[in-house]
Amino acid sequence: MTARAQRLLLSLPDRLPVALLCLGVAGLLAVLAGVFRPVVVLPLAVALVALTWRLVPEPPAGRGHAGALVALGALCAGWVALGLRSVAEYVVVNRDPGFLTLQALWLTRHPAAPIPVGAAAEVDVAVGPAAAGTEAFWLQDGLLHAQGNKMLPALLAVQGWWGGERAVLAGGLAIGVVALVAVFAVARRFAGPWWALVPTAALAACLPFLVLTRAAYTEPLTVAFLCGGLALAHGVWGRPADRLGVARHALVGAMTGAVAAARIDGAVVVVGLALGYLAAGASPLGGADRRAAGRRATAAVGAGAAMVALGMVDVVRLSPAYVREHAGQLGGLLAVAAVVLAVAAAVLVRVGWARPRRSRLRLALHAHRAGIGWALAAAVVAAAALLASRPLWWEGRFTDPASGFGYAVSVLQQAAGEAVDPARSYDERTLAWVSWYLGVPVVVLGAAGLALLARRAARWRDPAATLLVAVVGVAAVFPLVRVSITPDQVWAVRRLVPATFPGLLVAATVALTALAGGWGAARRGRGGASSPGGAPAPAASGVLVARRGAAVALGAVVAAFPLTTWGSVAGVVELSGRATQAHAVCDALDDLGVDRVVWTHSAPFRYLATLRVVCDVEVVELLEPPSAADLAAVRAAWGGGPVAALSFDATDYPWSEPPATSVGGTASQTLGRTLTGPPDSVDTVWSEVWIGMVEQDGTVRPAP
Repeated sequence: MTARAQRLLLSLPDRLPVALLCLGVAGLLAVLAGVFRPVVVLPLAVALVALTWRLVPEPPAGRGHAGALVALGALCAGWVALGLRSVAEYVVVNRDPGFLTLQALWLTRHPAAPIPVGAAAEVDVAVGPAAAGTEAFWLQDGLLHAQGNKMLPALLAVQGWWGGERAVLAGGLAIGVVALVAVFAVARRFAGPWWALVPTAALAACLPFLVLTRAAYTEPLTVAFLCGGLALAHGVWGRPADRLGVARHALVGAMTGAVAAARIDGAVVVVGLALGYLAAGASPLGGADRRAAGRRATAAVGAGAAMVALGMVDVVRLSPAYVREHAGQLGGLLAVAAVVLAVAAAVLVRVGWARPRRSRLRLALHAHRAGIGWALAAAVVAAAALLASRPLWWEGRFTDPASGFGYAVSVLQQAAGEAVDPARSYDERTLAWVSWYLGVPVVVLGAAGLALLARRAARWRDPAATLLVAVVGVAAVFPLVRVSITPDQVWAVRRLVPATFPGLLVAATVALTALAGGWGAARRGRGGASSPGGAPAPAASGVLVARRGAAVALGAVVAAFPLTTWGSVAGVVELSGRATQAHAVCDALDDLGVDRVVWTHSAPFRYLATLRVVCDVEVVELLEPPSAADLAAVRAAWGGGPVAALSFDATDYPWSEPPATSVGGTASQTLGRTLTGPPDSVDTVWSEVWIGMVEQDGTVRPAP
């Protein structure tokens, strides 16, 4: 292998997340413009990859990197093979994966995200009980607007161009591989190549990560962007300044800020980015160094802010009702982000372009940086202890007991044998959730690693460590303090997957390498980026051998513990059979020659969006069993032509004669929901679809 080919191979962990970013941005821009087609998206993505190619820093080199990369490839290949056996079938609106999958399926065949409802909009107006919109698909101006940001559906739809529906359903695995590679990329920068396999393996085996990558969840995508950005930041701060320095840091900001383009609450990551770059950009003592750092930091913060803006344009234009529904929460987060970004920009612009001045405060901080480092380390440990102790003295009570969320909490409490209190939000348990899935050693080692990184950031003015501590400190701690989600597992812990899980795993690996004596305090490179072997290795001794043995043993525990949570649930196909059921319904409608459908909601799911997207028919939904007069009015409002009536419950309709057969009967599985630990059971629900034709008088004739 030539040296150039070897460098390219070693750079793949840094380049794959950048390529994913380029494809995601290209897809999102095309969706916003209503031109989501291969001829637009793919050339634009290639152009963005070419534009950013030289901005990716040189990969770390040295003994062990190639071997670790081979091991990473084997790990990812085995992980994908395992995941392909358990791909979920979220073709129904059931929490986030349902509407994200349906939006992706729509984009596979259409250039724009909004879904026309056709003449169903007229029925919606004419017949009071009938609605052409549904849960997570709001009707506005004759179009259904799916909930949430569109970057993930666009990425899944790109895969659907090549592999159809199956590729859309399994597309999360491809994104999950990039997320694992990104975790490896940042960990190898801070801890070395072989140690980097520890957090990568732990996350790969983590039950929530398995679940989230087998369906259309945004969290794996945000892991790829967050960790990819931190890996780039380490690389660009650790290299000598050059004419591409500002652009390199802009790429760091765009990569990290892309979390906000993928998730509506991702602006919290950009707050951490701004604080980290503010500290790194304003700290150099020399005027020239400070100006250069200030300009690089300004570029990074500006690029991150641009990605926040892109994400907001996305949801405001393509999910306006969702924005209105969450305006209170979203407004508060964006207000804080705007203030932090404005202050950071003002300071960094002054640092980067104003005439340099001597600052007594900066000199004092520099003179006392060793003490400040210890103080920051102590603060990290104290914060971790405070979070861990909350169940002893506090209970989170942020759920509205009169809401549907409060009702869900009370049902979960009854099932768990706990006192019924629908106001409980269980925020005090968030750090315990981490220990359920990753183990107590990760929590302890993660806190120790963050303390080491905080001390290093201050003591050695290490900008890479500064940025990691700031981003993880904000983005990971934010959901630990207030999780803001229905507290059943594994649904609730997904809030911790984007930043808390990878942040603690990488920090724990730093602690392990420090224990093994391989994470020195000396700086390497102009940027002060941390590096394994940055300090001379201690002389071989019995103590050192014992430390290394302990580190290896703890590393094995960290990597293997997630396997203990698998039980019988790790291989469950969530919503198994739902795709087959949906296509059976579509085939039945085709046989009847019907393209207008009344759906009456009954357990377990709303089905309007499934029928509209998968079967490509016009649909209205009724939330209560209709009378014959209601159905007659629906048929008349649709012009009097053939209309089919569908439901999961045969008793919903006034049949002209009892229906004899149903369509698409399936026993569908989901993970059991629990409050007190990882799920250890599987729920199975039988459902079948009853189909009939609406007669002129509103009675329903069973389909032949």
